[in-house]
Amino acid sequence: DWPFDDGAPPPNQIVDDWLNLLKTKFREEPGCCVAVHCVAGLGRAPVLVALALIECGMKYEDAVQFIRQKRRGAFNSKQLLYLEKYRPKMRLRPKDANGHCCVQ
Repeated sequence: DWPFDDGAPPPNQIVDDWLNLLKTKFREEPGCCVAVHCVAGLGRAPVLVALALIECGMKYEDAVQFIRQKRRGAFNSKQLLYLEKYRPKMRLRPKDANGHCCVQ
């Protein structure tokens, strides 16, 4: 559990913990699935998913559009501004040509 305020962007420590979890999980079990959820599924969970996609190399706009196709109403203006200003460190970018990120 990594609680943070509803409607707010995640604190840096949660972002680091989330990305480290994904990096470890995908290294240990390539092709595995990771589920993320929050109460309504409109803010906190979509922001974490967007961060993962951005860290994999997806543009902010594309990540938001992709998630909104799956979850209408995702993100509020504060969260969108956070994602727009977020600068990835490419912590989840595949190191080889066979690496990939799959979102369902």
